[in-house]
This record gives sequence, structure tokens and C-alpha cells, in this order.
Amino acid sequence: MNDLACLHGAGYRLVIGQLSPETTMTRQADLFGPDGVINTAEEPIVLDVVETERGMVAVIGDRAAAQLDGLLVASRNSQLDVEFSAEAVNSVPVRVYSRIASLGIQADDAMLDRLGRLGDALLVDYGFAPPPPLPRLMGETPAAYTYLGQFLAHEMTVWKQAGVETAPYPSVALDSSIDLKTIFLRPLDFPPKLPGHVQEVQGLALGETIPDSKTVPAASELDDLPRMADGRALLFERRNDQNLALSQTHVAVTRFAQAALAILQGDGLQDKRLRRTIIRHFQSVVLQDFLPRLIDQQTYDDVMNEGRVYIAPSNKLHPVHQFFVPIEVSAAIFRFGHAMVREVYAPWNTVDPNHTVPSALATDLLDFTFDGENLTNGQLLQLWTTDWRHMLGLEGSDPIKAARIGTELSQDLFCLPDRLFQQSIYDRPCAQQVQRHLNLARRTLMTGALLKLPTGQALAEQVQQKLTLAGSPCHIPILAPDLLDIPDNPAASEIMREGAIGARFVDQTPLWLYILREAAVCGDGNHLGPLGGRMVAETLSAAIEASGTGMIVNGVRQRFVPDPAFGGRFKDKFDYCDLVRLAFSAPH
Repeated sequence: MNDLACLHGAGYRLVIGQLSPETTMTRQADLFGPDGVINTAEEPIVLDVVETERGMVAVIGDRAAAQLDGLLVASRNSQLDVEFSAEAVNSVPVRVYSRIASLGIQADDAMLDRLGRLGDALLVDYGFAPPPPLPRLMGETPAAYTYLGQFLAHEMTVWKQAGVETAPYPSVALDSSIDLKTIFLRPLDFPPKLPGHVQEVQGLALGETIPDSKTVPAASELDDLPRMADGRALLFERRNDQNLALSQTHVAVTRFAQAALAILQGDGLQDKRLRRTIIRHFQSVVLQDFLPRLIDQQTYDDVMNEGRVYIAPSNKLHPVHQFFVPIEVSAAIFRFGHAMVREVYAPWNTVDPNHTVPSALATDLLDFTFDGENLTNGQLLQLWTTDWRHMLGLEGSDPIKAARIGTELSQDLFCLPDRLFQQSIYDRPCAQQVQRHLNLARRTLMTGALLKLPTGQALAEQVQQKLTLAGSPCHIPILAPDLLDIPDNPAASEIMREGAIGARFVDQTPLWLYILREAAVCGDGNHLGPLGGRMVAETLSAAIEASGTGMIVNGVRQRFVPDPAFGGRFKDKFDYCDLVRLAFSAPH
């Protein structure tokens, strides 16, 4: 199924566990080595890491399962669990990931304890004395791109629901291609008759908001997710209702697709030609607006013009037919976006000058969701919709800027309701917080170790080797230990330096934390560093090439001409501002 992992020379040893009430048997097996056994779509050996509603499992193919008595595999002392046979993958909700790098070391209890303490130390409870420092903001990037990044993360890791075999997604699992599947696909429980406040425009559903102006009568608008009467969102990817800014991003992309379909006037949503046009414009936003803001120019030019060297390497002999996002990217690298979240977004909505929302806390964004239980009769108040002038900087408004990428992590942002997490035996409640809140930094660090993700230094070395072989002018320097101390956080820096030289976290840095520090050191928090930027650029490139739209061919970005009827401002690209303007200029 996944014919990409074998191309990276990623060999690793997995511990096979036989579960029985009487005994626990283990054996070891090298399932594939560096460019060793070919892992093909026709006869898969390793389907790498799969996520189910119960947690992570590692699934092996039929041939390997037969050789190992039909057992599934799981790493000891990890969140990986024995769950189901390879034949049963199609009958349960799953996500599938590839693995691109050699496995990191097995985390023992001492390392897990140290990681947990580090995660706790990273969160600073500023309280009221001294006053909290002003957030360090990006120089150019508006806050809207934070949540566009979260939308993309969900695009690449969408659940494949049990029994869903709807064309054009006939595979065992929905792959990680960026093709707006989260917009175009419906959940299994989509009702034949929609509630009265939900309407379909061009075959795509959105919900009405509740007018709430006290001075001016206002008509309800299709500015909310399509929701049932109890507020549950009718989404194929329900994580897009995790916070208000993300759900409003989903609304904007849906309204853009509705407006584009109306302009193109073809055979509707099922017309593959029309969908391809819409997807290509969205992909231009990703490739030509989102990505250039987050990586340095040299890395961007190298990946776009010369192709990928590490993630699904550009090679005509190995075309990308189906792409699964690497677990290293999903579980660590792409989570740089968490650091871009702000505690306060101000002003939030000033459309009606007589009835404004002067500011929205990050906690407000979590509350105005189905699980947050702050909807009104299952609908969103119109007053709380995103004012894109502020979040994106439209109509000459100064945009609210995203926070810089780094390790300045506050408790208000990183202690989150436990409903956002799958349960884990390694969870601990946030210090000095109300019950049922978990530390996102702690969870990210622990998960990386349990999944045996490589350290930042190890991955940088591996990627640099591929760059050198490819003759790339790009260079990925490994950060010196002194650069990996946590600024203005003596407690965290002390933990980073615990242990013997060579085994400290400043010598072997957890991948997620390394990416944050690299961005702060190399990009002053305004963009990712050389390793993080390379991994994000190659992941997005591969995910877009896998969609088959022709925006990326053999790893190289192709020329794009936007449809002039969409009203974009450029002749060779379509950006986020163009998308939002079209989305909200069309009548509904």
C-alpha cells in the first residue's frame, strides 16, 4: 500500500508481542532494512504507523504477518498497541502514516520522567506579578495562517471512516493528498433531510448563524459549519470543529468552493474538471502564499525548482501515486503551529460598530464549538464569526499577527481540555490548573519518545546526507548545545542539561523541541529553520503532487495561471486574501 518508505533507507527493528492471559512472548524482527526488502503497494510488508480511535498501532502486511504467525507488531513501553489484523484495516476508522527516518532510541522510565518534567517546566504560569510579557509576534504573517496550517494538518491526516469506499477514494485508507477531501466528502451520518438552518449551495452545506445585533436587524448568514440541532457538526473531519478560528477557516474554504462552482457553471460538484480547478487554486494558496511565509527563500526555491530529496524523493522511477504523511512530520515537525497560537486576538469582530467583540481569548475559541458547549441552541452567534479584516488584514486593516515560533509557551495556551486528547497512561493533569486539562507540550514530547521519533540532530544529519548526494546547495547545520537552552526559562534549561554529555537533551533534542528552537535561532521565530522548513516544504509538495492536479510534477512546481473570473490580484498565483474575498463576496 505504501511504496514510499523503502526509498528512504529507513531500517528499524520492531518488537513483536504475543498477547495472551497466561504469558507474554516477545520476538524481534527486522521488517525491512536500508533499501532492503521492497515494500510495494501490491505486496505490502509494513503499513507503518496506523492511528485508530484507541490509539496507535503498527500494522504489517499479509506476507510479513504470515511469517510472524499472523501477529501484529507493537513497540514495548510505547503507545503502540496490538489492535487488529491487516485484513481488518478496512473495517475500522484509521489514519495511516509512513515513517521516513531511522528509529530513535527506546525511551526508558528515566527518560520518560525527564521528558514529563521538561514538558511541565516549559509552561510558564505568569500569573499577575510580574505582568505577563508582551507576546513576540511575527513581523509579517497574520494570525489567519495559524489556522490555515491546522486545516492543512487535518487534510493530510483525515480519518478514513469504516465502510467508506466513495470514488475517487477507493483505497484502504484515505491518503494524505491535499485535495480538499475535508470539504468535498460527507460523513456517513449525513442526514437525508437537513435541519432548517443548514443549506446546501452548489452541493456544499453550511449553517446559518444567529443574528445578534441589538441595534440593526440582521439577516442570518451561512457563516457557520453545518450543524445538527444539538450543534454537532456534519463534517467528514470533525476535528475542524476543535476551535472557532479553525471552523471559520473551514467555512471560508467551503464558501470559496461554492463561489467558484457558481462561477464555473459546469455540471456541479461531481464534475471532476471543476473540482480540479478549485483544488488547484487552493493549492496555489498553500504553495505560493502559506509556504513562502514559513520557510527561508533558499529552501523554498530548492524544493520548488529542484524537487524533494528526503520525503517521497522526486524520481521518475518512483512516481507518487499514494502518499501518507510521515509520522515524524505529523507527530512533531508540523506541530510548530501550536507555538503560533496567541492568547488573545484583538479586535475579534467589529463589523457592527454598535455591537463588537473587542477581543477573543484562546479559551473562547475552544468554547464556541460543539464540545465547548457555548453555542446558542446549536448555532453560532453571528457576532462571533471571524472578522477577516483583522485576522488576515483585508481592506487596508492592520492584521492581527501570529505569535513567533519558539519555546515561549504559556499555561493558558498549552493546558487544554482533555477532550482534545486520546487517553494515555502517561498523562498528568496540568499543574495549577482546573481538573480535566492536560499539558500539550508534555503530551507532544512523550508521544515523540514513545513513537521512537529521531532526535532533531539525528534527522538533520540524515537529511543533510541526502542533500549532499543530490548536489543541493542547501545546508542544514546542527545546532550547538548552547543554542538549545530554553531562553528565560532556567528550570527547563536545567532539565535540558541533565545527564552525561552526549546524552543530554541539548545533545539529543526531542524533534518537536528542536524544530521550535531551530526556528527561533535561524529565523528569529518568523519562519522555520533549515530542517523544519525542508521537512514542511517536502511534505506539502508530496501531498499536493499525490492529488494528481499537476501543480507539482516529479517534485517540481509547475506554472499556474489563476482563473481571471475568480478576481485574484495576481497573474501567476492565488493567495489567501484572494480566496477569502471571493468566498465572502458571492451572495448566499
